[in-house]
Amino acid sequence: MAQVSALLARHGDAVLAHSAAAFLADVDTAAAAADFRQRQQDQITNVARVPLQSWRYAVSSPVTEPAASAAASKRLGAPVLIVRVSMSYALKFVDPQPSAHDLWWTFVQRHGRVYLAGDADMAGLGGVSWTGPWDYGPLVAARGTSSLVLGHPQDAAQLPRLAAAVDAAVPVVTGVWGSGWLRQVAVLVPASDAELAALVGSGSALTDISAVAVFDAQDPALGTRSGQRLVLNPRALAELTPTGLRVVLQHEITHLASAAATGQAVPRWLVEGLAEYVGNLGSAQPVPDAASELRKEVVGGTVPTELPGDGEFAPGATRLPQVYEQAWLACRLIAARAGQAGLVRIYRLVGASPDLSATAVSAALRQVLHLSSAAFTAQWRNYLTGQLK
Repeated sequence: MAQVSALLARHGDAVLAHSAAAFLADVDTAAAAADFRQRQQDQITNVARVPLQSWRYAVSSPVTEPAASAAASKRLGAPVLIVRVSMSYALKFVDPQPSAHDLWWTFVQRHGRVYLAGDADMAGLGGVSWTGPWDYGPLVAARGTSSLVLGHPQDAAQLPRLAAAVDAAVPVVTGVWGSGWLRQVAVLVPASDAELAALVGSGSALTDISAVAVFDAQDPALGTRSGQRLVLNPRALAELTPTGLRVVLQHEITHLASAAATGQAVPRWLVEGLAEYVGNLGSAQPVPDAASELRKEVVGGTVPTELPGDGEFAPGATRLPQVYEQAWLACRLIAARAGQAGLVRIYRLVGASPDLSATAVSAALRQVLHLSSAAFTAQWRNYLTGQLK
């Protein structure tokens, strides 16, 4: 274990020094580890142009799984130790603190020395090593005033344009939410569906994603999130107009800005409604056009009786466009009655509440709008009719 810890320290230092020779010096050269060694060589090459603030490996715990260790030892022809490793890193400019990920690494002992020899010996038992964007090809970066965009060489030409679009969106979000957030956005542009699934989660409806805000971990006490990323789907983005891109970016960056204030009590209609409200600022779209799917229902005589529940926002839900439009118009109504500051105040009050969602929302509506939940819902239904018919 002492040799493993020393190896991990050298391995992290080699990444920051951009030294492929030092990085590979501790990787097993046996034929049985050839595939892993090639992937390690690719990784140190792929990360060379990424602006890194930190990169570190540390032992989390040794793995006590005799069958996995025996199989790895047989495969490599030498004694092994499988270790759960914490890999943490931070990007320059955009990460206030590192975020950590689990790797399940196999170390082999040859002639009294330890080498890194694999990362898949626990995969069949749930120990799947995390993959980052550098595991999917070389990365290039574009730095804006408020953004760091990472993508692959085939998308290099559009990265500065995306950085400029994010730079333009950040002040819009700040104008509503306030300056109490980092105001620096890390953007990832995956080059394949496999990479997109790895970055946003394979359970997501990938074909419907233009962009999505993700994070690695949340501090339960402070609410702060590490590893916040804005993941863009280049295929979907190619179909957006400039106005559509602005709406998408302002929406998703609002999620990043408000993340620390998004406590357990905040309902999805308020989370997505605020993001839709900010997203639509400056779009110049008339309300009936921006809420065209909901308008069809309202004009047809179907007006929702209550604000949408959390389950209605599930990916692939049948009325997802209408549900988002309902949430947007609820927050637009709040802003019309209490101003943007009032909308943000309601969001923060609900987010800070220890109560259940319905209780927290009711209290915030009374405090800011002086309305009960029932009275607000009635006003919202009338607002839908007035705006969409």
